[in-house]
Amino acid sequence: MNLVTIEPEEGGVPAGQTIVKVLVSPTEIIIGVVCRDTNPAGIVAFSKTRDFDLELGDHVLIVLDPFQDGRSGYVFAVNPNGARFDGLVSSQGEDVNTDWDGIWEAATSRDASGWSAEIRIPIKSLSFKQGLTSWGFNVQRRVQRLLETSRWAGANRDYKIYQTSHTGLLTDLPAFDLGLGLTIRPGIIGNANRSAPAADRVYKSDGSLDATKRLGPNLLGSLTVNTDFGETEVDARQTNLTRFDLLFPEKRTFFLEGADIFEFGLGMGNDLVPFFSRRIGLQGQEQDLLQIPITVGGKLNGRVGNTNLGALAVRTRGVDTLQTDATMGVVRVKQNILSESSVGMIATAGDPLARPGSWMGGVDFTYQTSHFREDKNFLVGVWGLRNHRDDLGGDNAFGGMIDYPNDLWDVALQYKHIGEGFSPSLAFVPRTGVQILQMESAFKPRPGWPLVRQ
Repeated sequence: MNLVTIEPEEGGVPAGQTIVKVLVSPTEIIIGVVCRDTNPAGIVAFSKTRDFDLELGDHVLIVLDPFQDGRSGYVFAVNPNGARFDGLVSSQGEDVNTDWDGIWEAATSRDASGWSAEIRIPIKSLSFKQGLTSWGFNVQRRVQRLLETSRWAGANRDYKIYQTSHTGLLTDLPAFDLGLGLTIRPGIIGNANRSAPAADRVYKSDGSLDATKRLGPNLLGSLTVNTDFGETEVDARQTNLTRFDLLFPEKRTFFLEGADIFEFGLGMGNDLVPFFSRRIGLQGQEQDLLQIPITVGGKLNGRVGNTNLGALAVRTRGVDTLQTDATMGVVRVKQNILSESSVGMIATAGDPLARPGSWMGGVDFTYQTSHFREDKNFLVGVWGLRNHRDDLGGDNAFGGMIDYPNDLWDVALQYKHIGEGFSPSLAFVPRTGVQILQMESAFKPRPGWPLVRQ
């Protein structure tokens, strides 16, 4: 396997050799990487945290496309300190969800010739298409002190490493063994307290259950009862200098699995998120955040042929004076068409405060190609949504985007219309009654001057 540079020179020979070996068994994938470096003292590695910033140090990055369709996949990266980075790739590499934390292991070591890494990925951590004997596979290495990036397949500056349509192939794969495909996580919480030193202790206990079952290699069912989110990572502190709500990403494991399937529309950003899972089981923001108990919830996500589907239903309990005894749900279907494009629909129902008549529905279409003018990226997307709630009535939101994201020219034109009464109960809409028109254009030549790279 020979890597080719894309930075600082496209198509060049890397300063140090990278050796990659892959061992695949029916239950796991083991990847060994040796990174030769003539100056091991100059290796740059600061972070030891999960999902570290890839742009700040040396690392090796692996991309897998277990469906071999060039539309989605997984990314795994490790730096010389052994810090791990992982994410779900969707929308042909346009989106990477780093909030997903899969089950896998990595170990690293350094010596006089550089550094090396060993990665072990259990097959049970991945969704894949049954019967394939080859997967999409790519490797990228970063040498920070040289500002050098080298890649195995798709070594073109116009292509992102996450674009699985430009991976190489990992061949001669065996028939994978998923076992029962069943994971059960029971839990119990207990506490004792008393209102005064002389008062009797009051004992309380509560149990929870989380279970997942693979209904095939690419379809997953999940069940949660009396959900315990005690292990959930806390939100990062954000400073709000506006009068609009801030978007805090989902951190709860039950909602993160398969979250990419519920993504809707091209270029929606933070102006409108049609399904925002933090509306379920949480009320308020930051210091005022109140957890709403989830009595029971079920989820189905995965693929059937060329169809991506996700469905979620949750029942919450009442808390204090809030009317949070409610049932909520969402359904998302996206059909792959052409080589890289898609058309889909989304529908939500229910309200966190049990307000009646709440629903939202919409459709989206995205045309995408990485072969525009032979080897350029080009995207066009349109979408439309309508909502209703008995106390608000109904309204619409619609928009579209044209995007030309490439190395020399990066141009995007986007329009969004969000009606005054568009406020779906399970969506994130910080501003209503607005029309947003955005255009971005960047011309980024590479003159070849000594102190100017681009």
